[in-house]
Amino acid sequence: MHLLTSATLQPDLLAKKKPILLLDTSILPLRSLVRYVAADAFAGAPGKLPTEIWLKIIENAKPEEPQHVAVQPTAIVPWKYGSMLYCRAVDLDLGTFNDRAHVEAAERWLQSPHTYDQEQRGSENGIIFGAKDTKNNNNNNNTYGIFFPGVLPASSSASLPALSAPDCLFTAITVPDVISWLQDGRCWVCRGKRDICPGCTGGKAQEFDAFMGCGVTLACPLCMGLEFMFEDKAFLEQYYWDEPPPDEKAARDARLRARWAELGYLGD
Repeated sequence: MHLLTSATLQPDLLAKKKPILLLDTSILPLRSLVRYVAADAFAGAPGKLPTEIWLKIIENAKPEEPQHVAVQPTAIVPWKYGSMLYCRAVDLDLGTFNDRAHVEAAERWLQSPHTYDQEQRGSENGIIFGAKDTKNNNNNNNTYGIFFPGVLPASSSASLPALSAPDCLFTAITVPDVISWLQDGRCWVCRGKRDICPGCTGGKAQEFDAFMGCGVTLACPLCMGLEFMFEDKAFLEQYYWDEPPPDEKAARDARLRARWAELGYLGD
């Protein structure tokens, strides 16, 4: 997944695909604070706290545990100091990700649910996907507003990086993102191990084109991702009979750690 920023916020989120986005609601209070800091920065804000102090406050106030929900954009409203993106929370119906075809179809739907019927239900090879409004006990209107700071005028003493809002909204969502952030990391293929012995899964590996010889640990094709698994599989096949060079083994270990961290599994 990729961070949605002021620079990448595009009107075609609404006019064309209306993709499913991932929102970290724990960051929203800080985004609101950034909105007021932006107003001060644009106005010069004589007598108020310097932007650098606000930046430290925002950094130290970040919550330790993210709280993600699936959302869909509904409106972009220009604001004097940036833009407000409004999104509705949705419950996803993506099935159980039975095989590679199911995963790939689900990821196409996540990027473009609005190209399907008006109820946003899509079907590929008998696999049905859907999204419906969800109710949140803390948000009865089911709507979130996310502030995106604008570009500061040349006369301002504050810098744009100082007004960068904390990361909270992500696009290009994949099935591993859904499993990690919305389904508590539950994976029926590896049972939470994040890797498999590709020759000992009782047929699971074959469903994802992950099958190969035993005696190795392969990145799980479902919760770690198909593309990542194929890269890991190529490495294991290349060095199946021989020990890999130390630098390449270290590089592979680093890739695995980076992927665990990206999906929130580092420390599990």
